[in-house]
Amino acid sequence: MQLKPLRSLAPLYLALVSTGAMAHHHNQEIYFPDVGQAKAEYVSPSITQSIQPGQKIDNLFELQFDNEKATIQKLGNNTYWVGVNYYNTTVVVDKKAGVMLIDPLGADRVATVLKAVKQITNKPITAMVYSHYHLDHVEGASTIQDYVDKNQSEKLEIYASQAVYDKIMHHTTKNDNGEIEAKIPLPTKVQQYKRGKTIKFGDQRVRFIAPKGHGHTPDNTMIWIQNDKVMHFADMINPDQLPFYNFAGAENFHGYEEDLRFLLKKGERGHWKYVNGGHGNIGSPEDVRKLLEYIEDLRTEVGKQLDIAPYQPQLADGNHFIWVKRWQDSISAGVREALEPKYGHMYGFNSGAVETHAIKVLFDMTDH
Repeated sequence: MQLKPLRSLAPLYLALVSTGAMAHHHNQEIYFPDVGQAKAEYVSPSITQSIQPGQKIDNLFELQFDNEKATIQKLGNNTYWVGVNYYNTTVVVDKKAGVMLIDPLGADRVATVLKAVKQITNKPITAMVYSHYHLDHVEGASTIQDYVDKNQSEKLEIYASQAVYDKIMHHTTKNDNGEIEAKIPLPTKVQQYKRGKTIKFGDQRVRFIAPKGHGHTPDNTMIWIQNDKVMHFADMINPDQLPFYNFAGAENFHGYEEDLRFLLKKGERGHWKYVNGGHGNIGSPEDVRKLLEYIEDLRTEVGKQLDIAPYQPQLADGNHFIWVKRWQDSISAGVREALEPKYGHMYGFNSGAVETHAIKVLFDMTDH
């Protein structure tokens, strides 16, 4: 006899897959078995020539394998995309203000980021931005602060939202003298970004936006370099790739989609031409549209599987947890098989990531 589980079983199987455990402590080199890429125009990276919107860096997987080598690509007149070992940062150079570094990356990548900045310019690093408080994107801030203190007369200002600051403080400890110790330097410029906040960095206009969906994390920030039409929105999209496991640990999947639609709307209105997602290639509005289409395809196939996937309680199993896991695995395998003709060529398809995406969508559909 085959039974179908009630959708109210969702809280039971929610515990079977942790969206955070795998998603954000991937500080080591990451290997995906398949490195096929979607059709696009691929070019060699250039530190002097701006890439055209929609173009991608060629052979990115091979270029980023060594965490001691940076891939540098000029975007607009003053903005650069820098990739190190499957993580990306954004560098803004102003002739008067110096260098703004958006997300210094983790402790094992920051030395390479510093070398890349020196390749781009000899101007001092005077500003650093934390997009959100995940150490794999910001732990290297201490190294940047130490470098500035030892090698520059210019002061380093650190920008972050109030939400980022609060999260940093939540994870502080006290030493034997009762002094608070944070894992990274505390921001010096803390602002509320709920309505957006624009600053002038020399001649560059940089706008900070707190997206309403809080999709990746409640403290994640969109950082928009308006002059060059560049958007930095970490962990929301891996352009030219499928999303990382569990959509990079998106804490609010409904909000994740909401934030992507907001990002796309701004791109379609011409507010930005390039997006740096902190991972993957250089993105365009078309990459965001394709990601939303992928999510809709996931939802369609999960819906089909919900109607046919068997739910089989067996006394011999000795516990009911495994019944839900077996049902869940059946659904995710069916979704993967259905999506392979359209997405099988994509980077990451055979890594097991698609199955985690299907389960994430399954949770969203059955919980709500």
